[in-house]
Amino acid sequence: MKTLSEQAALASSRRRWLRLLWPIGIAALGFAVLPLDLPIARWFHDGRCPPEILRWLGFAETYAYGFGVACILLTVFALDPGKRLLLPRAAATAFGGGLLANALKLLVVARTRPEYFDFTRTIGETFGQWLPLGSGGSHQQSFPSSHMATAFGLTAALIWLYPRGRWIFPFFALLAGCQRMSSWAHFSSDVVWGAAAGCVAVVLFLPGGLLASWFDRLEALLASYGAPRAAAASSSDERNEDSQRCSAA
Repeated sequence: MKTLSEQAALASSRRRWLRLLWPIGIAALGFAVLPLDLPIARWFHDGRCPPEILRWLGFAETYAYGFGVACILLTVFALDPGKRLLLPRAAATAFGGGLLANALKLLVVARTRPEYFDFTRTIGETFGQWLPLGSGGSHQQSFPSSHMATAFGLTAALIWLYPRGRWIFPFFALLAGCQRMSSWAHFSSDVVWGAAAGCVAVVLFLPGGLLASWFDRLEALLASYGAPRAAAASSSDERNEDSQRCSAA
């Protein structure tokens, strides 16, 4: 007979593993949109998208690009001191998905990018050899989109930090995904599979995730280190205020 604490721990463990159904479901959606890959890519390739929209989408890449993500996190660091302890977890969530996607495109299967694909051929012919180990070069690294993986992880991290932005952050990620298609860098299914890779980082690192305890300990350590410094700074400020009041008197 398990105790209540053991039953709670078992239920918590099951919930953590069930979270893996999210990236699996998104990956399955990638297979579902495969029939749309060529029509969407051809639509962009043929110049049917209005130039002004293409220009707007070009700006959206910043949200999914490593330097842009770093700038966003640095902005949080500068403007919201209360969230600084959480930034290592947020950074791991954002960049972890991108690193996973890069590993997949280098090691698992080659896929021709839309920019280099002959649209008279079939969607199955976009895929190349298994286990290419990066031998095909960049033009054979369409699967999956590491930009979208990064954008998905960043979006989840920002929603965790700022829940009131849960409607605007996904919109930025959607624009970034559209930019990857409009620039002929990825097919639509690559974008969805990139989101699945980003979701893996989410279910690993954010609270309740399989590896969340690592960051729980790191945040507790940083908090214990920062508390005495904050107390000392507060005490110094109080002494300065007292000194100023005495001088004024």
